[in-house]
Amino acid sequence: MPVMNRIVLILVCLIPWTQTPAFAAEAESGLDRTQQEQILAEAQAEYDSGAALLRSDPESADARFRESAKRFQILVDDGIINPDLFYNLGNAYFQAGDLGQAIANYLRASSLAPDDPRVEANLSYARTLVRPQVSAEGSDELLQRLTFWHSNWPVQWRLIIFGTAWSLLWVAVLIRLWVRYAGFRWLAGIAATASIAFGISTILTISGDDRHLQGVLIKDEVVVRKGNAESYSPQFEEPVNQGLEFRVLEERPDWLHIELHNGESGWIPRSDAEVISRELAGNEMAIS
Repeated sequence: MPVMNRIVLILVCLIPWTQTPAFAAEAESGLDRTQQEQILAEAQAEYDSGAALLRSDPESADARFRESAKRFQILVDDGIINPDLFYNLGNAYFQAGDLGQAIANYLRASSLAPDDPRVEANLSYARTLVRPQVSAEGSDELLQRLTFWHSNWPVQWRLIIFGTAWSLLWVAVLIRLWVRYAGFRWLAGIAATASIAFGISTILTISGDDRHLQGVLIKDEVVVRKGNAESYSPQFEEPVNQGLEFRVLEERPDWLHIELHNGESGWIPRSDAEVISRELAGNEMAIS
């Protein structure tokens, strides 16, 4: 990855070091709290060292960023689920030039903290560097923009909004039975619309109709094939590269059946991708 692209993000990436919370939980058979804090400090120190070397010695900076990512990954593997940890891991991977791993971890951070502007800014910028760009077309893209909350907001949030809107609707109706008041139709209309939208969204997710996993390519020159074997013909004329996001339609031991944002689908080796569970937000732990 060009040095200038990495420098653009460097100031934002340095912000979280003073904001990363201490880890409160310990894995039952893993690292204790002291060890976790030591590894966290080492990861931060390696990142700071890489940032200092980025202009003068990019090769050494890469090594420092990769070492930082390795330290952060140890904490993830130890069972820590924390939006700041995934955010910092994404930053380290980004600075090391691993665009796919960076986007994967920004997505994990976003699923835990969907309203964090730091995460959204870095994720948006990283996405602009993915080549080739694959996006939804026409009405599909418009629909995705209008229903962004369905894909990006945790099911718990949507359930709370549904419950609030549903209660507000009935409160408005009950008051209307006793008193005529201006604004009833406006209030009831908004409450009913929100109830229907968030209710359907929640049902789709809970029922499993919308529980497709997300995924991100972590390698370049990946050939998307028409079946789950190397013997199948390529699905597309050109290979695709790291950072490309997709939905997982089906999982096999060594292959993933994926669907891109433009609706096209095919099979890729499982080792070429990172899979991100949409239910990650339901398992947050280990922060204080």
